Amino acid sequence: MSKIFQLISSIQLGGAEVVAFDIAEHCCKELCKNVEITIVQLYETRNEYAVLKKKELTSKNIRIITLYKGSKRMSLLLAPFFLLLLITKEKPLIIHSHTDLPDFVLATTIRLSYLFKIKLPRVVRTIHNTQLWRSHSRMGKITETMYDDEPIVSVSSNAMVSYEKLRGKYKLPVSSNRQIIYNGCVVPKHSLHSFKIERDKINIAFCGRFEDYKGVEILITMIPEIENLYPHRFQFHLIGDGSYKKQLQKLVDNNSNVFIYDPVPNVSSMFHAFNFLLMPSHFEGLGLISIESSLSGVPVIAAHAPGLDETLPEKWPLKFDFRNKEELLKIFENINNNIYELKLLKENAYSFVLNKFSQQRMINSYSELYSKLL
Repeated sequence: MSKIFQLISSIQLGGAEVVAFDIAEHCCKELCKNVEITIVQLYETRNEYAVLKKKELTSKNIRIITLYKGSKRMSLLLAPFFLLLLITKEKPLIIHSHTDLPDFVLATTIRLSYLFKIKLPRVVRTIHNTQLWRSHSRMGKITETMYDDEPIVSVSSNAMVSYEKLRGKYKLPVSSNRQIIYNGCVVPKHSLHSFKIERDKINIAFCGRFEDYKGVEILITMIPEIENLYPHRFQFHLIGDGSYKKQLQKLVDNNSNVFIYDPVPNVSSMFHAFNFLLMPSHFEGLGLISIESSLSGVPVIAAHAPGLDETLPEKWPLKFDFRNKEELLKIFENINNNIYELKLLKENAYSFVLNKFSQQRMINSYSELYSKLL
């Protein structure tokens, strides 16, 4: 049995994790029955989403291994030792790292392998973001110096540019084996939801991590202003978790038109409940949520951001500069006044993403890459 490890931070709501799950579920079918793909997480997330997602993956016979069951910070110190032991025991042929923390842990594992003279599997890295090591440059350099000419996949053209710039910043050569594989999606099926929808109002969803780069501060400042301009016209549904949760809870407490929800498994199947999806991100690797929303027939109000721009048609009228609140307010004014031809917008976005972001194309591309390495 040939083994492939998908190395992720943890089971959580994020584009990188979704890609790893899709690879684990579908690539085996494309390769052969003698390949086993395992999810290896650095640490354990214990919210409801993680519990339900873990059960779903297990029901699909996808094995999950947790390297360290303590805190996230301690996992960065101890996970490399556990990963090296796991590699020694199971002897995978490929280890595929997704995002910065897994890259760091794997880089440390490579250092340990030199010390103990242990042969490692082939390494594949997927670059999921357009801002790499933005607050921990030294940690980024420690990580990148351990990588050389491994296959590099980026989820967007902007993510590839970011990887190349990072290597240049550290005076390191870029991999000669690199390619863009867009994250793939399928048209979401409609499922039941428990969102507090009022059909006489316009329901706007935000779905993602409650972090600064997702534009959470825009939600905090703009939602009260929009409510003041258009009383009882809009409802905002915030789905996710993160370091800004307390600030967003205050927003909910002070505004009757704002609701907050924990991360929801397979939330894309529930996008049909909303009129619009709001993505005020400063940057993305590739806005998977945006793609899923367009496939669900829900128009995306999106900030101009690397990695997010690529998910929408070029002349998309619902784009705005996140540094210019007037542009966002103008979009809400147009929505309130029924200016947009919503049927045409939905058709254009659906056609665009259906052609560009096929899940089968993504699976075929990763399967081809694995086949060459195997």
